[in-house]
Amino acid sequence: MEIISSLEMRIVDRNADALGVATLLLMENAGRAVADVVEEKLGGLKGKRIVVFAGAGGKAGDGITAARHMASRGALVTLYMLTPPERLEHEAARIQFEAVEKMDLSIEIKVVRDLSDIPERVEADAVIDALLGIGIRGRVRTIYAKAIEAINSSSGLKVAIDIPSGIDPDTGEVLGVAVKADVTVTLHKPKPGLLKAQPYVGELKVVSIGIPPEAELYVGPGDLEYRFRPRPMKAYKGSSGRVLVIGGSETFTGAPALSALAALRTGVDLAYVAAPERAADIIASYSPDIITIKLAGYDYLVPKHVESLKPWLERVNVVVIGPGLGTREETFNAVWELIGLLRSMDKAMVVDADALKALSQRRDLLGGKMVITPHSGEFRMLFNVEVPEDIEGRISVVKTQASRYGIIILLKGWIDVISDGKRVKLNKTHVPAMAVGGTGDTLTGIVAALIARGLPLFEAAYLGAFINGLAGCIAYHELGDHMLATDILKYIPEAMNRPYDNFKKYLLYKRVRD
Repeated sequence: MEIISSLEMRIVDRNADALGVATLLLMENAGRAVADVVEEKLGGLKGKRIVVFAGAGGKAGDGITAARHMASRGALVTLYMLTPPERLEHEAARIQFEAVEKMDLSIEIKVVRDLSDIPERVEADAVIDALLGIGIRGRVRTIYAKAIEAINSSSGLKVAIDIPSGIDPDTGEVLGVAVKADVTVTLHKPKPGLLKAQPYVGELKVVSIGIPPEAELYVGPGDLEYRFRPRPMKAYKGSSGRVLVIGGSETFTGAPALSALAALRTGVDLAYVAAPERAADIIASYSPDIITIKLAGYDYLVPKHVESLKPWLERVNVVVIGPGLGTREETFNAVWELIGLLRSMDKAMVVDADALKALSQRRDLLGGKMVITPHSGEFRMLFNVEVPEDIEGRISVVKTQASRYGIIILLKGWIDVISDGKRVKLNKTHVPAMAVGGTGDTLTGIVAALIARGLPLFEAAYLGAFINGLAGCIAYHELGDHMLATDILKYIPEAMNRPYDNFKKYLLYKRVRD
């Protein structure tokens, strides 16, 4: 049985809304589905006495909506509101209550002000638990505890919406007191706690509420809003991570600078660039925010530089290898030594560009805490596997290679494919103008920064793709085909601070089959 955690459920709700399937519509579908189950179990609703207990959040809105549907089918409904209607936390729930409030002939509304307003025993054909949902925190409070006891006292059918109130949705723990339901109508997919609290769940019915599969498969604003956290108030220099970019050569100096600046814009505290001495001088001139480490004696990376890099590798949280390195044999030897060293240190790394060319000759070094970010040509060179044009084929080859080597692969393209070998996420925040040089370098910097800030590698990879692409969409809106990779740097904060609004406003997306 496919399950979904409480965090993932919040994310897909938000993503569905961003894709145009409004939360109010999902709530409407949920309420109707609950009414359908109650009608089926009671053999009809006309003349039946139904009591609904509603809390303060989205689950309350589901219960209020169910009350309206049951009343419209002839039930005699009493709605207990444990929160004053004007204090409902969920906007969609407030809208649903405004509709129910006008049904003064078919629904009796009772606002609970204190414990005395809750009946000791509920006499009804069915009682609906719409109190506490997946947002429950800590032990159940007094007024809710009494409402739960009232529900459990009923001899009628006891129906819990999504999860019995008082049950932790992820662990199944009873948080003091919990509803003992005859039927639990869970929305979209079962939550893990339901499988561990069977005596409280009763019969489990899973109902679809219209969440599109794209809300889970594609990275959306909900992923960023719920998985990424801003700096805490007690933050200090280094607490939000340090990134080291190893790159640059006599020809290429811009690429490592873009990665470092992207990492800084994403929110790391310190970004270093280790580059050959002359390249490092040029990189330092781009911005005073970049700390440069000068690798002496050569215009390109060589094995002799590895020893001098060891103290810096210890100091940082994640290492980017590849931007602008060049393809000399000695540079490849240095890359192999570095990657082997990082693996022995159990250090996270993001590998891209010329370092991928080096890895194509030493696939035995693939592994450890590694994210690679190839485009189709680099993927083919690295794994000797053609990348199909269709999205299903791309998913298959990426997942297979990620599983084989135990790494995270972010395959760049018109739809990014990200996999850890078990899970897959797709990203569609792209515009054609992002084919300009340097956008891959900003991507590696963003991914590295997210890892440095504490995100797991898989999450950092797909959120990095989302942020980089969304910043590109915003830049494209301003500049069209004249945008540059440096413009992405400018809009990384906007993409991260307002992902939902910008996703809705700027995303330019055509269906894959187009």
